[in-house]
Amino acid sequence: MTTLRTTIRPLGIAAAALSLAACASVVAAPAGAFRVGSGYEVSLGRDWSDISAVMAGKTRKVRLLSIDGPLLNRLYLTDGLAPGDFLIKPEIKERPTPVIRKDMSASERLEFITDSVAALEYQRVELAKPRPGRIGEASGVRFDLTAQTREGLDIKGAGVIAERGGKTYVLLYLAPAEHYFDASLAKVEAIMASARLG
Repeated sequence: MTTLRTTIRPLGIAAAALSLAACASVVAAPAGAFRVGSGYEVSLGRDWSDISAVMAGKTRKVRLLSIDGPLLNRLYLTDGLAPGDFLIKPEIKERPTPVIRKDMSASERLEFITDSVAALEYQRVELAKPRPGRIGEASGVRFDLTAQTREGLDIKGAGVIAERGGKTYVLLYLAPAEHYFDASLAKVEAIMASARLG
Protein backbone atom coordinates (compact mmCIF):
# COMPACT_ATOMS: atom_id res chain seq x y z
CA MET A 1 0.00 0.00 0.00
CA THR A 2 1.43 3.34 -1.04
CA THR A 3 0.85 6.31 1.22
CA LEU A 4 0.15 9.81 0.08
CA ARG A 5 3.51 10.92 1.49
CA THR A 6 5.49 8.59 -0.83
CA THR A 7 3.37 9.54 -3.82
CA ILE A 8 2.96 13.29 -3.36
CA ARG A 9 6.24 14.33 -4.99
CA PRO A 10 5.50 12.67 -8.39
CA LEU A 11 1.90 13.84 -8.12
CA GLY A 12 3.08 17.39 -7.44
CA ILE A 13 5.38 17.33 -10.46
CA ALA A 14 2.61 15.96 -12.68
CA ALA A 15 0.11 18.48 -11.33
CA ALA A 16 2.54 21.34 -11.95
CA ALA A 17 3.11 20.18 -15.52
CA LEU A 18 -0.63 19.90 -16.08
CA SER A 19 -1.17 23.34 -14.56
CA LEU A 20 1.44 24.96 -16.78
CA ALA A 21 0.10 23.27 -19.89
CA ALA A 22 -3.50 24.10 -19.19
CA CYS A 23 -3.60 27.32 -17.17
CA ALA A 24 -5.36 29.20 -19.97
CA SER A 25 -8.09 26.52 -20.11
CA VAL A 26 -8.96 26.37 -16.40
CA VAL A 27 -11.73 28.75 -15.38
CA ALA A 28 -13.09 29.74 -12.00
CA ALA A 29 -16.27 28.17 -10.68
CA PRO A 30 -17.10 30.67 -7.93
CA ALA A 31 -19.23 29.89 -4.89
CA GLY A 32 -22.93 30.08 -5.65
CA ALA A 33 -25.13 28.70 -8.41
CA PHE A 34 -23.29 26.54 -10.97
CA ARG A 35 -25.15 25.49 -14.10
CA VAL A 36 -24.37 22.01 -15.43
CA GLY A 37 -25.33 22.31 -19.11
CA SER A 38 -29.06 22.53 -19.66
CA GLY A 39 -29.77 19.68 -17.28
CA TYR A 40 -29.48 21.03 -13.78
CA GLU A 41 -27.92 23.44 -11.33
CA VAL A 42 -25.99 22.93 -8.11
CA SER A 43 -24.90 25.33 -5.40
CA LEU A 44 -21.17 25.53 -4.68
CA GLY A 45 -20.40 26.41 -1.06
CA ARG A 46 -16.88 27.58 -1.95
CA ASP A 47 -14.82 28.44 -5.02
CA TRP A 48 -13.80 25.53 -7.26
CA SER A 49 -11.91 25.43 -10.56
CA ASP A 50 -13.69 24.20 -13.69
CA ILE A 51 -11.07 21.98 -15.35
CA SER A 52 -13.45 20.43 -17.89
CA ALA A 53 -11.43 21.73 -20.84
CA VAL A 54 -8.29 19.87 -19.77
CA MET A 55 -9.77 16.56 -18.61
CA ALA A 56 -8.73 13.37 -20.37
CA GLY A 57 -11.61 11.86 -22.30
CA LYS A 58 -13.58 15.10 -22.10
CA THR A 59 -17.11 15.31 -23.42
CA ARG A 60 -19.45 18.28 -23.71
CA LYS A 61 -21.98 16.75 -21.29
CA VAL A 62 -19.53 16.37 -18.40
CA ARG A 63 -18.19 19.15 -16.18
CA LEU A 64 -15.13 18.45 -14.04
CA LEU A 65 -14.45 20.60 -10.98
CA SER A 66 -11.50 20.53 -8.57
CA ILE A 67 -10.29 22.44 -5.53
CA ASP A 68 -6.66 21.33 -5.32
CA GLY A 69 -6.08 19.92 -8.83
CA PRO A 70 -7.29 16.78 -10.64
CA LEU A 71 -4.83 14.44 -8.94
CA LEU A 72 -6.00 15.51 -5.47
CA ASN A 73 -9.77 15.88 -5.88
CA ARG A 74 -12.23 15.88 -8.73
CA LEU A 75 -15.98 16.22 -8.99
CA TYR A 76 -17.73 15.03 -12.14
CA LEU A 77 -21.17 16.49 -12.88
CA THR A 78 -23.06 15.33 -15.95
CA ASP A 79 -25.77 16.98 -17.94
CA GLY A 80 -28.47 14.47 -18.87
CA LEU A 81 -26.70 11.55 -20.55
CA ALA A 82 -28.78 9.94 -23.30
CA PRO A 83 -28.37 6.37 -24.58
CA GLY A 84 -25.00 6.20 -26.34
CA ASP A 85 -23.43 8.93 -24.18
CA PHE A 86 -20.47 8.26 -21.90
CA LEU A 87 -18.93 9.70 -18.76
CA ILE A 88 -15.43 9.27 -20.19
CA LYS A 89 -14.91 9.56 -23.94
CA PRO A 90 -12.63 6.86 -25.37
CA GLU A 91 -9.25 8.18 -26.45
CA ILE A 92 -8.81 5.46 -29.06
CA LYS A 93 -11.37 3.31 -30.85
CA GLU A 94 -9.72 0.09 -29.71
CA ARG A 95 -10.40 0.93 -26.04
CA PRO A 96 -14.11 1.74 -25.80
CA THR A 97 -15.53 3.21 -22.62
CA PRO A 98 -18.93 2.40 -21.08
CA VAL A 99 -22.01 4.05 -22.55
CA ILE A 100 -25.50 4.66 -21.24
CA ARG A 101 -28.03 2.21 -22.63
CA LYS A 102 -31.80 2.52 -22.78
CA ASP A 103 -33.70 0.95 -19.88
CA MET A 104 -30.67 0.21 -17.69
CA SER A 105 -31.43 -1.34 -14.30
CA ALA A 106 -30.08 0.19 -11.10
CA SER A 107 -27.32 -2.43 -10.93
CA GLU A 108 -26.37 -1.75 -14.57
CA ARG A 109 -26.12 1.97 -13.81
CA LEU A 110 -23.77 1.23 -10.91
CA GLU A 111 -21.72 -1.00 -13.21
CA PHE A 112 -21.57 1.94 -15.64
CA ILE A 113 -19.99 3.99 -12.81
CA THR A 114 -17.38 1.39 -11.83
CA ASP A 115 -16.48 0.67 -15.46
CA SER A 116 -16.16 4.41 -16.15
CA VAL A 117 -13.85 4.87 -13.15
CA ALA A 118 -11.77 1.92 -14.40
CA ALA A 119 -11.61 3.66 -17.80
CA LEU A 120 -9.87 6.55 -15.98
CA GLU A 121 -7.07 4.01 -15.41
CA TYR A 122 -7.89 3.36 -11.77
CA GLN A 123 -7.48 -0.23 -10.62
CA ARG A 124 -9.38 -2.45 -8.17
CA VAL A 125 -12.51 -0.33 -8.45
CA GLU A 126 -15.09 -1.56 -5.95
CA LEU A 127 -18.51 -0.14 -5.21
CA ALA A 128 -19.81 -0.09 -1.62
CA LYS A 129 -22.96 0.78 0.29
CA PRO A 130 -25.47 1.37 -2.52
CA ARG A 131 -28.50 3.09 -1.01
CA PRO A 132 -31.40 5.30 -2.09
CA GLY A 133 -30.32 8.73 -3.28
CA ARG A 134 -31.58 11.69 -5.30
CA ILE A 135 -30.43 14.26 -7.78
CA GLY A 136 -32.97 17.01 -7.43
CA GLU A 137 -36.40 15.45 -7.93
CA ALA A 138 -35.05 12.28 -9.56
CA SER A 139 -34.74 9.13 -7.47
CA GLY A 140 -31.51 7.24 -7.85
CA VAL A 141 -28.74 5.38 -6.07
CA ARG A 142 -26.14 6.88 -3.73
CA PHE A 143 -22.89 4.94 -3.46
CA ASP A 144 -19.33 4.91 -2.18
CA LEU A 145 -16.36 3.37 -3.95
CA THR A 146 -12.70 2.56 -3.54
CA ALA A 147 -9.93 2.22 -6.11
CA GLN A 148 -6.17 2.51 -6.53
CA THR A 149 -3.92 4.36 -8.92
CA ARG A 150 -1.39 2.36 -10.94
CA GLU A 151 1.19 3.49 -8.38
CA GLY A 152 -0.85 1.97 -5.54
CA LEU A 153 -2.31 5.16 -4.02
CA ASP A 154 -5.67 4.44 -2.36
CA ILE A 155 -8.59 6.45 -3.80
CA LYS A 156 -12.05 6.89 -2.31
CA GLY A 157 -15.17 8.02 -4.08
CA ALA A 158 -18.76 9.01 -3.41
CA GLY A 159 -21.56 9.76 -5.77
CA VAL A 160 -25.12 9.47 -6.91
CA ILE A 161 -26.64 8.36 -10.21
CA ALA A 162 -30.27 9.00 -11.17
CA GLU A 163 -32.52 8.83 -14.21
CA ARG A 164 -35.32 11.15 -15.27
CA GLY A 165 -37.09 11.43 -18.60
CA GLY A 166 -34.76 8.94 -20.29
CA LYS A 167 -31.64 10.87 -19.25
CA THR A 168 -29.02 9.81 -16.70
CA TYR A 169 -27.49 12.28 -14.25
CA VAL A 170 -24.27 11.61 -12.33
CA LEU A 171 -22.38 13.40 -9.55
CA LEU A 172 -19.11 11.60 -8.78
CA TYR A 173 -16.37 12.70 -6.36
CA LEU A 174 -12.90 11.08 -6.34
CA ALA A 175 -9.90 11.89 -4.14
CA PRO A 176 -6.96 10.19 -2.40
CA ALA A 177 -8.16 8.33 0.70
CA GLU A 178 -5.48 9.95 2.83
CA HIS A 179 -6.61 13.47 3.84
CA TYR A 180 -8.09 14.81 0.58
CA PHE A 181 -11.26 12.70 0.39
CA ASP A 182 -12.46 13.52 3.89
CA ALA A 183 -11.30 17.14 3.65
CA SER A 184 -13.90 17.96 0.97
CA LEU A 185 -16.56 15.27 1.47
CA ALA A 186 -18.95 17.51 3.43
CA LYS A 187 -18.71 20.17 0.71
CA VAL A 188 -19.47 17.56 -1.96
CA GLU A 189 -22.43 16.15 -0.03
CA ALA A 190 -23.83 19.68 0.24
CA ILE A 191 -23.46 20.05 -3.54
CA MET A 192 -25.30 16.75 -4.07
CA ALA A 193 -28.11 17.89 -1.79
CA SER A 194 -28.38 21.23 -3.63
CA ALA A 195 -28.91 19.76 -7.12
CA ARG A 196 -32.00 21.03 -8.95
CA LEU A 197 -32.95 19.52 -12.27
CA GLY A 198 -33.99 22.03 -14.93
